[in-house]
Amino acid sequence: MEFTLDIRTFYAALTVVLTCLAAAFSFVLFTQKTYPGFKEWTLATVATALGFLLVVLRGPIPTVVSIMVGNTLLVVGTAMVFAGTRSFLGHKPCPKFQVAVPLASLAGLAWFYWVDQFIGMRALVVSLAVVILLVPVAWMFIYHSPRGHRPLYLGTGIIFALSSSAVLLRGLSMVAAGYNFPLFANTPMQAFFYVFLIMFQVSWFIGLLLMNSQRMSDELRLSSAELAATVDNMERILDFLPYPTWVVDSRGRITHWNRAMEHLTGVPPAQVLGKGEYEHALPLYGERRPCLIDLMLKHDPEWETRYQNLERRGNTLATSEFFMSELGESGLYVAAAATCLLDDQGQVSGAIETLRDVSEAKRDQMEREKLIEELTTALAKVQTLKGLIPICSHCKSIRRDEGYWQQLEIFFSDHAEVEFSHGICPDCLEKYYQEFKNTPSERDQPEGELGKRDHPDDVG
Repeated sequence: MEFTLDIRTFYAALTVVLTCLAAAFSFVLFTQKTYPGFKEWTLATVATALGFLLVVLRGPIPTVVSIMVGNTLLVVGTAMVFAGTRSFLGHKPCPKFQVAVPLASLAGLAWFYWVDQFIGMRALVVSLAVVILLVPVAWMFIYHSPRGHRPLYLGTGIIFALSSSAVLLRGLSMVAAGYNFPLFANTPMQAFFYVFLIMFQVSWFIGLLLMNSQRMSDELRLSSAELAATVDNMERILDFLPYPTWVVDSRGRITHWNRAMEHLTGVPPAQVLGKGEYEHALPLYGERRPCLIDLMLKHDPEWETRYQNLERRGNTLATSEFFMSELGESGLYVAAAATCLLDDQGQVSGAIETLRDVSEAKRDQMEREKLIEELTTALAKVQTLKGLIPICSHCKSIRRDEGYWQQLEIFFSDHAEVEFSHGICPDCLEKYYQEFKNTPSERDQPEGELGKRDHPDDVG
């Protein structure tokens, strides 16, 4: 059986292709990231597909609907491509121009349908409206093609320019064919035109899809570079933190082990990175056991009770001090704090813990407590000296509460930790020890002068 492919079949094929493109654009619009102008491009595919469908259905549906509504939708779809392109490239919108062209084409279609029924002029009106809208689109893509993606933009712009030329030539050819030329005339020129129109429509809409994907790819690449730089900076910050710090992922595997942690434990990062099963606890406790960082990922009341002064503040666990015998020469007192790390969706992606050596502060505290205890003891002893103390008026011995007398020096030494040194005051020296004391005149005069004064010849 011989099958003849007529022009209406080309219209139907073009309608199917545009419907598939409209579905593809809608899927991308609702499921992926898009940029300004993509919504207008999606509406353009829908309007163009619907317009060609109404043209294909000419006969089964009223002719006036096919001519007036179908052709106007084709022009409106082209206007949406113009609007979307300006928005996508960052240009200001031209709402008056975008509305004026479809309205003018509608007026021309009405004139050549009700006043002068000339199908060629109707085709030319639609062709001129499409060309007026597509030529600026082609120019924008060619002139504003970004560096690095010029082949895509230049190719799409050239396709728009070729489409404009083909549409204009088709309109002029239908005018030249006269009043009796039918819309679905099965001629080689018609077939050639619609084959290329299908190719052009598919090409330019695929180009628009690729532009959106390319921009998304560039943004993703830029975001990845920024994220990598941020991660690198965070790793540097963690490395140079003065406090020992390490990070684990949601499975408890170590992802970072900073320099302070290496200095504290003596374990280099290469020895622990990527390892789980409480690997980080070995240099801290000498055994595999949960640390605060693990308790953030999995709540364990039994292990939490083993920490003194443990406090939970939202997503943070902290303890003021606990003794770690495996660290330092004889153990260290450390304070620790751990918190969860969240991803963009708010899910726990890991945890981080920081240690702080508080041994010196602990030693200072213990010294203060010892000093306070000593002062308290001394004060208690001093307090016993308060009140009336019975003392001998002659030998100065003190009577104790037990009833016996005790030498003054011994009493004060027992009660106030006072020791005495003995000497002789000037008054007692004068009173009790005259034989050891010389007069100042005799002590100061030379021996010769004393002898002269006592000589018998010097008397009287």
